[in-house]
Amino acid sequence: MRTVKKTESVPSWLLWAWEHGIYVFFGGGLLIAAAIVVVAYYLDNRLDRIEDSLLFVPPAEYQPPSLEDYPLGDVALDQLPSSRTIYVPVYSHVYFQGGAPYLLETTLSIRNTDRNEPIYLRSVDYFDTSGKLIKSQLDRPIRLTSLQTIEFLVERQDTSGGSGANFLVEWQAKSQTAKPLVEAVMVGTAGTQGISFARKGFELAEPQGRQSAPITQ
Repeated sequence: MRTVKKTESVPSWLLWAWEHGIYVFFGGGLLIAAAIVVVAYYLDNRLDRIEDSLLFVPPAEYQPPSLEDYPLGDVALDQLPSSRTIYVPVYSHVYFQGGAPYLLETTLSIRNTDRNEPIYLRSVDYFDTSGKLIKSQLDRPIRLTSLQTIEFLVERQDTSGGSGANFLVEWQAKSQTAKPLVEAVMVGTAGTQGISFARKGFELAEPQGRQSAPITQ
């Protein structure tokens, strides 16, 4: 009597892989290559983020400008063309929910947009809703060099200006000098709510024949 050996059955997936070996080889290679690309991309992004975090320098908190940093220099303002005045609307608060005041903080930004010439600020005055002078930011004329900016802050708790407050910015420069860009940026937060908006200043028409007041220092 012959003894018949019982062979173990081969799994079907192994038979399929054996018959399609070339496809398995290339498919596996593609999967490995794709995995390497994904890992490399992830590591590259991580390194970029780490580098950005190391290079990031947070901006300094606002400090009132020192007028000593803006010397007038050797210039006779009375020899320059007449000064011009820019009106800038400002809001220490706006109204919401039937008239409740929503307090705002204001940054007044005065930017010399000329690439070559300075401009001279004779006065930066803050007025309330009734037109009453609240504060003069300058006690002397100052100079902004080309592309220089100066900023003044009206804090949130300073509600003296009201919803109709404004700045008057008086400036001078040589003929053909680019006009400065003057704008007020208002920001406010309360709980989960927030609001921000900006208002650009516009130049007031000066009466004919008006002359700039002489500078006394």
